[in-house]
Amino acid sequence: MRRRRGFTLLEVLVALFILAVALAAIMRNLTGAITTTGALRNRTLALWVADGRLAHVEALTKWPGLGVTHTRAREDGRAFVVRTHVLRTAVGNLRRINITVRRAHHRDTLMRLAGFVRQP
Repeated sequence: MRRRRGFTLLEVLVALFILAVALAAIMRNLTGAITTTGALRNRTLALWVADGRLAHVEALTKWPGLGVTHTRAREDGRAFVVRTHVLRTAVGNLRRINITVRRAHHRDTLMRLAGFVRQP
């Protein structure tokens, strides 16, 4: 009797099952990587917005007033809400600037930045 070459149906089904499990694991890891990349991009853009706001306050020729202000900013097509809180310090000619950035229409804070400004 001559032996036939090739795979049996059971061998093909086992191979397809192994392939399906491997592809599912790859897709899960890829989805996680994409989510992480998006979150890091948002945080990086928020850092740029916060840094720009702090630089703006530092560049002002007048002494920043105490209190909280809210402004909007756009970076890479995304809208952000910037909260700037100016506080007194123990040193008379120094003010603390706390900047908080979040995406517009979101509650979660993406970035917090603190700096100090000396009286001009």
